[in-house]
Amino acid sequence: MAKESISQEWAHAQNQPDAARSDDTIERVETYCLELPYRNAVQFRSVREASGAYILLRLVTRSGAEGIAESVARPAHSGEDPKLLAYAIQTFFAPLLEGADPFAHNDILARIAKVKGARTAHALIDVALWDLRGKLLGQPVWRLLGGGKPARVPVGWIAHGNTAEAMTKQAVEAIEMRGFSALKIKTWKRSREDVTMIRDIRAAVGDDVVMWADSNGAYTETEARTILPDLAPYGIAFLEEPCTFTDPLRMAAVAADLPIALLGDQTCTTIEAVHHLVKINAVGAVSVKLRRTGISDSLKIIAIADAAGLSVVIGTDSESRIGSLVRIHLRAAIPSLAPWPTETHFFQKLGDDTFVGDFDFSDGGILPTDAPGFGAAVDWEKVEKYGY
Repeated sequence: MAKESISQEWAHAQNQPDAARSDDTIERVETYCLELPYRNAVQFRSVREASGAYILLRLVTRSGAEGIAESVARPAHSGEDPKLLAYAIQTFFAPLLEGADPFAHNDILARIAKVKGARTAHALIDVALWDLRGKLLGQPVWRLLGGGKPARVPVGWIAHGNTAEAMTKQAVEAIEMRGFSALKIKTWKRSREDVTMIRDIRAAVGDDVVMWADSNGAYTETEARTILPDLAPYGIAFLEEPCTFTDPLRMAAVAADLPIALLGDQTCTTIEAVHHLVKINAVGAVSVKLRRTGISDSLKIIAIADAAGLSVVIGTDSESRIGSLVRIHLRAAIPSLAPWPTETHFFQKLGDDTFVGDFDFSDGGILPTDAPGFGAAVDWEKVEKYGY
């Protein structure tokens, strides 16, 4: 069936009584592998890229409703690529999804939990189910999550680069020209050069811009204790993953010695890991990334942090506008996530994507709309252009 006729059938179904759709089921599980271009090459710590590999998941019900989700699949970071993810979804997960009640969200999650590993596939399915539920009910996900009328969600830019000069220039442009309201700065030099860079950026952007530093585990524990405390005078909110820790207790010891809250990211990959790190005081804040824990498990992690009185930051997974809105809906719905910005910024590092819909980025943030689901649809011509 052509996608246009599916949309028409779905629009017709929207006008029917709820009873006419009460037996709707997931009919198809579709996966698309994409190579999306960047505006400029991006220097991550472990790899430099001019484009990114993405997977798009689409769940389609018998009535024609769709739930979509996307994820970057960067082998240098996660060991996954879109083809591997698509194979796993179609081989192991699709048989568990086809014929399922789209509203039986928890039942579906219990079914797919039988497939071990494949963390990104689990998260994609969870996000697509939330989007599908919103579209079936004609409601935005921020409302399904219990949020009140949303305010504009502040978003932060992540400065990548090999030199302090390049990252300083990029950070200033992000605030003054691109319209972002916060900054995460990569501190990879393991020296006083990182302190000087943070000092210079703070002087350039002013005291009101929220800033935190991310070392991606580059520092030794000794370096972290002797160098990173000097960032405190420059209003750094968090120190994200300063070291690659061999043991959570060592992480807790370093956290106790730092005057700035340690933000867990790579160490906070599961509910169980977060619970343990919070219990031993190894983190002062938690980064939630939806590529790892979707919406449903992220809510549990947020609850753990809330109970401990810790801040939560919604991290980035190099998402396009499709994925950006997922993170914005989650942040908008949970009052305890304020005032921290999301790291949603990569949509401006991409040269193009497959998004269709309203994307209101201005005044330092993104405003979610009342559109059903996450408010994102797919440009199928772009999927054909960038698919492989």
